Amino acid sequence: MPSEEPGVVWSLQGFSKVDEFLRTEFPISRDQILRLREVIEPDADDPWMFLCYAVPVELWPAVDAILQCGPPDPGLDYLTDCHAA
Repeated sequence: MPSEEPGVVWSLQGFSKVDEFLRTEFPISRDQILRLREVIEPDADDPWMFLCYAVPVELWPAVDAILQCGPPDPGLDYLTDCHAA
């Protein structure tokens, strides 16, 4: 993994299971994304988690320990996301 992060911003996004609209977004810092890589394994060719990754409910305790984002909303599906800073 490169020693410097790319010019991106990461977030945890929650989309409605009913209409698929974005309902919530929680910022993820560089340090947090490095720790999340141990919980949500990125593809081998995507070490900085540029792609979206599903956050299954069974991983939520570990994700919450890193992000301190609170309990998941059962009406939402969660994904990691990133975009240019």
